[in-house]
Amino acid sequence: MKHPVLILSDLHLGHKASVLDDVATLEPLLRGAGTLVLNGDTWQELAREFYDDALRLWRDLQALCQRLEIDIISLPGNHDPGNRDRDFLALAEGKIIIMHGDTVFPEVAPWSRTAMQKEHELRVLIDAHPQERVEQRFALAREVSRLLAPKTYPRKKNLLSRVWDAITPPGRAWRMLHSWATMAGETRRFATRYFPACEIMICGHFHRGGVWECDDLLVINTGSFMPPGGAYWCEWHEGYLRMGQIQQTSGQWHRGKILGVWKVETPAEGFGLR
Repeated sequence: MKHPVLILSDLHLGHKASVLDDVATLEPLLRGAGTLVLNGDTWQELAREFYDDALRLWRDLQALCQRLEIDIISLPGNHDPGNRDRDFLALAEGKIIIMHGDTVFPEVAPWSRTAMQKEHELRVLIDAHPQERVEQRFALAREVSRLLAPKTYPRKKNLLSRVWDAITPPGRAWRMLHSWATMAGETRRFATRYFPACEIMICGHFHRGGVWECDDLLVINTGSFMPPGGAYWCEWHEGYLRMGQIQQTSGQWHRGKILGVWKVETPAEGFGLR
């Protein structure tokens, strides 16, 4: 794997609410990376209304990385379950795990309108699916993602329509808030079960960027390129993990303020974070 390793998530290429309608604007953000890890929901693979634009933008991003001599590793998300080089990526001998985050809840997106509409069908699928091994849990997430894919997506995504989308049907807003409130704790439980050596879990999915310390696990969420939340970058290089804001200047996306730096020692060097 070529270094430095840059980690981004939730570009949502093709979605009308995404701030990315021209991937060329990402060049300053990508420049200098050896490998780009796209941590799920890179493009709207399951959305018929957005599919053509999404696929074009995804191909544009691949061409941009090829020109910049950046390798790509694609991890699947609930909006692009077929965009899969592997299910997750382990760094620092398994002390850092990168995954989209949709596997944290068996329901993938319990706040989604379709999850509320198909609650019985969803429960039957989850109860029937083995989850003993991590590969089975990721396979379940892909099946649930396809089950929950909406038949249609609204074309208009102004602020008023997004607020209305969030509060309907009744109970949806509460599910969103509950998922946000329990996200870090559920991520820790997931890591304890499937990745016991993990010290840092890097996710997206929840569109809530930030850093949480959950006992012996550091949970990092890289947010989203869909408003109102912001997007964050992570970089792994020479034993250090860095996280920072993604900022737009003159129509171009750049790495902004660094919010955290962690040294992760491998067994040959010692143990634990510094």
